[in-house]
Amino acid sequence: MPSVPGTGFQLVALLLLVLPGTVYQFVRARLRGPAPDDASALNRVLRALGMSALLTVLYAVLAGPHLLSLAAEAQRAASRGQALHVRALGSWALALLFVVPTLLALLDHLRRIYVPTPSWLKLTYDPSYPGAWDYAFTNHSECYVRLLTTDGRWIGGWLGPDSWVSGYPEPREVFIEQAHAMDVDGTFGAAIPDSAGLYVRCDDIRLVEFIDPPSVP
Repeated sequence: MPSVPGTGFQLVALLLLVLPGTVYQFVRARLRGPAPDDASALNRVLRALGMSALLTVLYAVLAGPHLLSLAAEAQRAASRGQALHVRALGSWALALLFVVPTLLALLDHLRRIYVPTPSWLKLTYDPSYPGAWDYAFTNHSECYVRLLTTDGRWIGGWLGPDSWVSGYPEPREVFIEQAHAMDVDGTFGAAIPDSAGLYVRCDDIRLVEFIDPPSVP
């Protein structure tokens, strides 16, 4: 069985290999939103470990001797029953494990907002819209929507403020607040009386069409 870290220095060293990259990735994802490669747990783990390794190397280059000296003094003090340097060691751990990765993620987010990315470096997707599904529903105001199923049936209704659409990485689902009767050719009929909404799981949907209100009586 793997041994449990026996000293504070060993514990911090172990955390340095795991936490900085995990914190950086978590904050970055919260600011940027989900991306397609986030769907793979392996990708997330490898990114976190890679970022942790990079930050650990930088920490060692920039402040390695001081951190080793501080950790050794804290260990000697602890062996004599003293609590010297514990606060300083804790402050360093807080900064290196949490504060620095958070600031780096925030700077990366601000760079994406305010610094134009060269065309040859642009990604094949916009993190704000991981897929066409997210883009289509995000950029439409209240309107009618109709959906064509794989068996050739039309369903649709009014997509208003009380409707809801799931986004990446959740399954594609739509809640239409007011269902309408639909003709076989996709023409909208009257609103279904007493309709309390229409839930559609869109795994088997072939087409989604948005129609402005003036186009539907």
